Order: sequence, then structure tokens, then C-alpha cells
Amino acid sequence: MLFHTLKSKATVITLASVIMVTNLTTTAWSAKATSTNFEPPKRDAPRGGTAGGGSRPIALACASSLSNRDIALTALSPGKHIGLSQLQRPVFFVHLPQTGAQSAEFSLFDKEMNGIYQQNIPITNQAGLINIQLPKDAPSLVPNKTYYWSFAIACNPSDRTEDLVVGGWVEYTPLSHLIQEKLAASTVIERASLYAKQGFWYDAVATIIELQNLQPNNPQLSQSWNELLTSVGLTVVATAN
Repeated sequence: MLFHTLKSKATVITLASVIMVTNLTTTAWSAKATSTNFEPPKRDAPRGGTAGGGSRPIALACASSLSNRDIALTALSPGKHIGLSQLQRPVFFVHLPQTGAQSAEFSLFDKEMNGIYQQNIPITNQAGLINIQLPKDAPSLVPNKTYYWSFAIACNPSDRTEDLVVGGWVEYTPLSHLIQEKLAASTVIERASLYAKQGFWYDAVATIIELQNLQPNNPQLSQSWNELLTSVGLTVVATAN
């Protein structure tokens, strides 16, 4: 998996940022198979946003030496479902294809699609999996309120209607005492599974990405990654090298 970070105010450029999400220390690695299928919260996401969150093929204006095997611009979000996060300023992930575009725009909206925060992000010569974290000067998410985030590539800066846009729903939900106790008793891989089963999509994704950076050749992590992404229809990203 290609994992890149962007040098911008709205991004985090160190692995420590993801470690903060999972709070991993010296907990033992799991030796048994652990299912990491995502189970969304039992409530519907608001209507609106980009259809399904999903992915967008690169337009001609953005194309840069693309082949038919290139992955489209893709938000690592659980589609039309709400993804929970235990952080007030979550980490978001996007798969960015090779593109001739020089800038992108990260935006955050409330559930009525009123703009709350916006940040320009340089993407010149960037491609692969990138992470974006709300900076300290951005509004923090209010507990149990639903938000929509989007990532737009400015293919034609003079005509923003040609932007490629992906995104997803997010909700900040503090961990219950029961979940905290289960996490404390879990191995590092089991934590990703627990996050996924409890609806904490963004924490599950960040946990597995961190672990893969620590052990890139661990087959159990590859299986967990594939299960998590495939469970929300992101199979192409799950199997990308």
C-alpha cells in the first residue's frame, strides 16, 4: 500500500499522528484470525453529499500519464453510512491517483451541508494514500452531531464545476467505558476489529494503516485491511499495491 502525507496546514506529516489515534504501546500482536468487517451505526446518514462518498474517475483535465489500472480518486469512507470517530479532529484518508492537478480542497459541512471549514491543499506530484487531519485552528466536531467531509481536486482552477469530489459522513462519538475496557484487554489487531464492529470506521482505518507501517509484511494485517475496505465496497483500494 502506498501511504503518503501532504505538506499542508490541513495535514499531518508524521506517523505519530496516527499513533495518537490508537494509543498503541507494547500490547502483544494477535495470532488468531479476527474479522474486521465494518458494522455501521444503526441509523441512516442524512441525505446529501457526494453520492455514496465513493470514487471519481479522473477527468481529461486532470489526467497525467494514466493507465486503465489507475485507481480513481477515492475517499476512504463507509459509503452512505455514518463513520464514527473517537477524535474531535479525526484523520481522513483519500486515495489520490496520478494527476496533473496542482491543488485540492478539503471541506467540512454540517448535516444540512452548511460549510464549516475549508482548506486548500497542494497536491503537485502527489499520488497514493494520503491523510488529512483537522488542524488546531479548525472547529472541533461536536459530540453526536453528524458532519460531511469532502476532498475536491481542482482540475480546472478557472472552472470549479469540473472539480472531482469525493467524501463521507463522520460523527465524533466518545468511547463508552465498556468499549474502553474491551480495547484495553485487546491485542493491537483486535482493536481494529473492535473499532470496526462498533462503527468507529475512521479509528479502524487509522489503526490498520499504522500497524502496516510498523509491519508491512504481516499477512494478518493485509487480511484485516482487505476485509475492512471490502465490507464497504472499496475492494479496488483494498487490493492496490
